[in-house]
Amino acid sequence: MLVAVGQAYASAVQLPLTFYDQGNGLTSLSVVRLFEDHEGFLWVGTEKGLYRFDGLGFNAIGHNRGFQTSEVVGLAEDAGDHLWVASRAGLQRRGDDGNFTWVAPGGKTLFADRGQSLAADDRGGMLVVSGHQPWRLAQDDAGRWTSAPLLQGTAAEGIGDVTAVLHRSGTTWFGCGGALCRLRNGVLARFGTDRGVPADKWVGLLASRDGSLWARGIRHVIRLAPGASAFTTHDIPGGHTEVAASSIDIVEDRAGRILTRTDVGVARWDGAKWELFDPGNGLPGVGISSMVADQDGMVWMGTYGRGLVYWSSADAVENWTSAQGLSGSLIWSIARGDAHTVWLAGESGGEVIVPAEARAHRWPLSVPPPNQAHAVIADGKGGIWYFLFDGRVLRYDTSAGTTTNVTALPYLVRGAHLDRDGHFWAYTLGGLYEIDPVGARATSAAPGLIPSTMCSDMAEDADGRLWVGCSSGLYRHNAKGWSRVRVMPTESSGGYENVAVTPDGRLWLSSLQPGLFVGHVTDADAVTVAPVNDPLLADTRFYFLRTDRRGRLWAGGGNGVDVADGNTWTRLSMRDGLLWDETNHGAFLADDDGTVWIGAPVGLTHVLDPDQLLAPRHIRPLLLSAHYGESEVAAASPTLPFKETAPLVLRFGVLGNSAGHPVRFRYRLPGLDEDWVDTAQREVRYASLPPGQYRFELTAIDVNRRTSSEPVTLDFTVAPPWWQTPWAYAIEVLLLIALIALAWRWRTRRLIAHAQRLEGIVQERTAELRQSLQARRMLLAHVGHDLRAPLGAIMNAVRQWRAGNTRRDYPQIIERHVRQQVDLIDDLLEFSRGELTGLRLEPVPGYLHGFLHDVAEQAVLLVERHGNRFACHFDEHLPPVVSADFRRLRQVLLNLLGNAAKFTHDGAVAFRADAVPERGGCVRLVFTVEDDGIGFDPAALESLQQPFARGDNANQHEGSGLGLAIVVQLLQHMGTRLEAERLPSGGSRFSFAVALPLADEDDLEAELEPGGEIDEPDGEGRIVLVVEPHAARRAVVCDLLDGYGFQSVGVADPAKALDVLRHERADLVITEQQLPRGDGWTLLQALRAESPDVPVFLYTATSPLRPADARFTFDAVLLKPATAAELVTCVVRLIAAAADEEATPMRDRID
Repeated sequence: MLVAVGQAYASAVQLPLTFYDQGNGLTSLSVVRLFEDHEGFLWVGTEKGLYRFDGLGFNAIGHNRGFQTSEVVGLAEDAGDHLWVASRAGLQRRGDDGNFTWVAPGGKTLFADRGQSLAADDRGGMLVVSGHQPWRLAQDDAGRWTSAPLLQGTAAEGIGDVTAVLHRSGTTWFGCGGALCRLRNGVLARFGTDRGVPADKWVGLLASRDGSLWARGIRHVIRLAPGASAFTTHDIPGGHTEVAASSIDIVEDRAGRILTRTDVGVARWDGAKWELFDPGNGLPGVGISSMVADQDGMVWMGTYGRGLVYWSSADAVENWTSAQGLSGSLIWSIARGDAHTVWLAGESGGEVIVPAEARAHRWPLSVPPPNQAHAVIADGKGGIWYFLFDGRVLRYDTSAGTTTNVTALPYLVRGAHLDRDGHFWAYTLGGLYEIDPVGARATSAAPGLIPSTMCSDMAEDADGRLWVGCSSGLYRHNAKGWSRVRVMPTESSGGYENVAVTPDGRLWLSSLQPGLFVGHVTDADAVTVAPVNDPLLADTRFYFLRTDRRGRLWAGGGNGVDVADGNTWTRLSMRDGLLWDETNHGAFLADDDGTVWIGAPVGLTHVLDPDQLLAPRHIRPLLLSAHYGESEVAAASPTLPFKETAPLVLRFGVLGNSAGHPVRFRYRLPGLDEDWVDTAQREVRYASLPPGQYRFELTAIDVNRRTSSEPVTLDFTVAPPWWQTPWAYAIEVLLLIALIALAWRWRTRRLIAHAQRLEGIVQERTAELRQSLQARRMLLAHVGHDLRAPLGAIMNAVRQWRAGNTRRDYPQIIERHVRQQVDLIDDLLEFSRGELTGLRLEPVPGYLHGFLHDVAEQAVLLVERHGNRFACHFDEHLPPVVSADFRRLRQVLLNLLGNAAKFTHDGAVAFRADAVPERGGCVRLVFTVEDDGIGFDPAALESLQQPFARGDNANQHEGSGLGLAIVVQLLQHMGTRLEAERLPSGGSRFSFAVALPLADEDDLEAELEPGGEIDEPDGEGRIVLVVEPHAARRAVVCDLLDGYGFQSVGVADPAKALDVLRHERADLVITEQQLPRGDGWTLLQALRAESPDVPVFLYTATSPLRPADARFTFDAVLLKPATAAELVTCVVRLIAAAADEEATPMRDRID
């Protein structure tokens, strides 16, 4: 066995690590396997599934890609660039479309062992370690997967358990038992102790770029050099090699160094020795579970429960923290003492870094507190100068080890500067001071020019001019001395906090506000500056501006450090290895060896290779997926069927951004986007796309590098829908022509039909006109006869009367003929109003019973004129109040009753009103007028309803034939029609039904009807009891009676009325028929029993319905609505009759 003896040393610096966890999309933090594919995507297998890193974050792979989520135990890529995933559920393979399918040889699920158990062969198949035995998987001609043992016959005997497997250039290596086995050209070779392989469980294999083969066991690390026949042992000293795990990865970084896991962290072989890294260097203390080196040679490490760690192993940066001996306080100033020491000034005093020891030590100065140091300067003569915050200036002699208190400044110190001429300057909260080392005193610089306000920074240009930034402005010292420099075009209101000069003569300024200004040094009284046009700089407040040995400007702020190399800006952050993004005021050192030191709130960053850190970085955008609706947009089939509501959704990421630097995207889809669209999102959605050809363009912007990538494109076509295809257009044209022909034919038929209809209308209107002219001629004839005959009769009667002739009753003759003329004129006016104007009904609430009895009273005079008998019957279920156009309804009823009276002599006329309840708050009223007069011919009924039309049997009767026509017109407006029939007795019956809304007595005006004259009655001393349930109506009656001297008492129900009468005598009682908790008849019987001599007057909304058991009747009855005159007259009459003891019951108005 060959043993390479090497030393191991523990690195003391903090590693530049980037941690990825749930915040980056990695929801499962226990990482099992890592793999980077041929495109540069990092795949992460965890205990809860598979993830892919797209340069910005991690995306879980799930059912939408056909992947069965389970613990991932192995990852590899075959010769066809297809990713294989071994999980607890079986083997899955990623196809060209990005979707996963199962690999089940012979239809059986194959379970791979955990670890480095997959290796691609040279024929597109896969070597799989399953059940600790090697298998070869291949596809047959039908595309089905088959499996076969890797070793056949005697070769498979005695190899033991197979662990890790590796295949390179036709050679397969795998752990076999406690040894290593090689299979080449079908020949199996076993490497055991005789070939330098100690007995171990070999769980990690690596073919390095120099042709070596490295093997990692649980206890050993061995290497087979190119051309060698035996392995060399490279165990990690201190027993750190020994790790019990099912897999231990071994990888190679960009510098060719070999890295593997140890019991406490990671070890790195540099060709001569192992370098150990543990939690003291920033590694998580939970242990490393897996490792992989990406295409840039940077190392990714999976952990047990802490997610993923990215290590930029380019060695461009090292960090110093309390783990390396720093106090952990803020660092304000850095100075190079000699080749072996770096001196720091901070809040806890001073510290000395000895890079060779990888440790920091407390300063050797013996200084009483407070020890806050804000500046440290090495004078190059062995002296280290400290400027304490409280104003003390100390010099430490490194050779003698002594400390000298040089002087004390009167103000708190912000910083200090040593110019090329050896002068010390201290800028304080009270102005600028020059320190005299020899005289050991501090002198105010330009006391008449620079006020005692804060000065913050100083810089020296190539010509030796000093530039000082103070809160009062910018100052300069040249050969002529100190002067104030006006900053054009506008001075900063709070002065300037940082100042720097680059070798090209550019002057850089920053203030207390965000932003950076640049101008040129000059001896003039003013300097013109302009803001640097950069979005990141415009949003940053800077804490230092310094130049390095290459003349680059370093601008430290709260979001990292921006470096200007000429006109190119680059931002460095924790993603580049800096210890912290926040920097401290003045905490910067450009070291003599070209490195850079940067102070941060938590320690110190040492940039070892600025050129490497600032080298161009190339990121490449990737279209991860594109879907149009449910269809995937693929370059192989770029034509998509049109879907009206389907969105286009594109997701993208980047390659070359392992550290996760901030990236933005610019995209456009010509035809929909007028210009490039800038976004930080990783997805874009277009709601709908019209048919057409499209090219989606995407570029990635490296925000910190201020660079853009070359655009990537995706060409696709959205096919037009079938109705926009050429053959559809042809069919549409044919259909259009057919439609035009059909429309022409249809229009022709319509025109013909319209002409025929117009012709019919003309004929109809002509017939109507002729009929109307005939009717008007008949009207003129009737009018001429009916007007002239009465007038002649009147004139003749007047002459006879004047001559003293008494044989006849001439006044009655005159009155009859005048009434005939009045009726004729009324009929003509009414017919004209119905024919020539639009009739509008005006329904109002009203008392139905009073209305019907009033109509009946008017009908009596018409009927009895010809010796007829009149009978009327009103349904007892008629409601008290309805809403109707009572004037029009009265006109209809009186016309029907008038016709019945006109054509009946010495006969009978009957008038009925019946009620039929309906839903919805309505009542259906049926009115009937019946007579036994001359009747009518049923065949002539329709003509009788026309104006001026009369029956053949009516010629001997007066009239013009308008009454029935008026009735028909009014009923049409009421939504009903007239029914007529000839009675068997020879008479006629006319009826109609109308639906009227029910109303309430509260809907009526409480005032009494106007009309009539009232004699001045004397009601003094007369008490009238008014029993009325409606308060408003009761108040009106009482007010009326009180106005004529009566003393009225109003109550609402019978009980209260009787109570009043028991306490005082009333001269009259007025009551309503319908009362709460009783009725008027019950009250009447009680009154007759207790006060038989008191008259009772029924003033009611409904017809009186006398109960069968009622023994008494009312003294008078008056239906609502009544006039005030009627009510008062009846009251006076009843009281007077009672006073004369002649109070016999009056004849009721209604029987």
